[in-house]
Amino acid sequence: MDVRQNPTPAFIEGVRRKYNVERTVDSALTRKMNLRGGPRYAPADPAEFEARLTAFLGEQLDQPFTIKNLKPLGGGASKEQFVFELDYFDGESRVSEKMIARRSPYESAVETNPQREFQSVKALAGLVPVPKAYWIDEEGQSFGRPTQIYSFVGGVQKPSGGSGNVSGIGTYFPASLRPGLSADFVDMLAAFHQLEPDPATLPAFDMPKLGSNEGALRTISWWARVWEEDRLEDVPLMAVAENWLRANAPILDKVSIVHGDYRSGNFLFDEAQSKITAILDWELSYLGDRHADLAWAMFDSFATDGENGERLMSGLLPKDAFIARYEAASGLPIDPKRLAYFNILELWKGVVLTAASSARVANGLKTHQNILLAWSANLSFPLMESLRRLLTVEFAR
Repeated sequence: MDVRQNPTPAFIEGVRRKYNVERTVDSALTRKMNLRGGPRYAPADPAEFEARLTAFLGEQLDQPFTIKNLKPLGGGASKEQFVFELDYFDGESRVSEKMIARRSPYESAVETNPQREFQSVKALAGLVPVPKAYWIDEEGQSFGRPTQIYSFVGGVQKPSGGSGNVSGIGTYFPASLRPGLSADFVDMLAAFHQLEPDPATLPAFDMPKLGSNEGALRTISWWARVWEEDRLEDVPLMAVAENWLRANAPILDKVSIVHGDYRSGNFLFDEAQSKITAILDWELSYLGDRHADLAWAMFDSFATDGENGERLMSGLLPKDAFIARYEAASGLPIDPKRLAYFNILELWKGVVLTAASSARVANGLKTHQNILLAWSANLSFPLMESLRRLLTVEFAR
């Protein structure tokens, strides 16, 4: 019997004791394992979802409201999404606003506590463009599964006539769009990295200690635990990488809000204005080292080649230009040694997400994106080879 697919209470508790992770990371991963033996995904009934939404909003709003044009929204690798229009009273005025509800599937390739995404978006409102966070059903008491409701933001994820794989991977942005989008992309990253996180507005997060490697070790434990819970087979390289990462975990010089998945595909933009309209998908956010976001945004899997053959980070600008603009915009230095460290950590995390979580969820038919996740699992092989090469260089030093 596959104990990971049919976990016993003893297995779940053993894994919990083994890895030191944040409180809300622990709660999310424990919930995942307790529900793993549950039902397969079935398409949502819009009428049933609208009934749940009506009951939920009736508890949030003290005056009459109307829901119109509710329908499922395509996309969303980790969340089931519904778009609708809400007519309601905002104070003394009646307003109509387009909104989006994000509901967790039975199991996701990125299992997280919904408060983390919700609080990050609220904390960053006014600093960078994010949807407005309205309501959250953290435990899924009203919607059956955890659900968040945000404002709907206009924009597109890739240019018309452009190329790119699913989930924004390898998106090509024409030269006419790149100056505006690259400036926004880097400057917005610099803006939220500069922000001093306020524990009072981010209670779902554990603050790492400055001057220690506590934060890096806790991040390693997060993804090592996911690997322990989700993998379909053993891969010795992953244990080698984990040991190296723990032995070389860097000291934290500044606590930043880390997006956790900052790249092409996770922002919307106005094609006519060449302006980013919203940074999306904050579910993997945490408090830690800014170099993690930089390494992920400059991940080669998200890069494309420009007209002159130069490699463009997240399809937008060359690596040296990315680094120069970030340092100028943020006033924060990029340490090449720490960036190299997080290149390895993020590659290792990428293998966890593809070879373990995506493959496990698709195999169990637990989400609306089973085909996408099965496709993503195949990305693990080139990622493993890149990870092996980087570790070989480190061990040779």
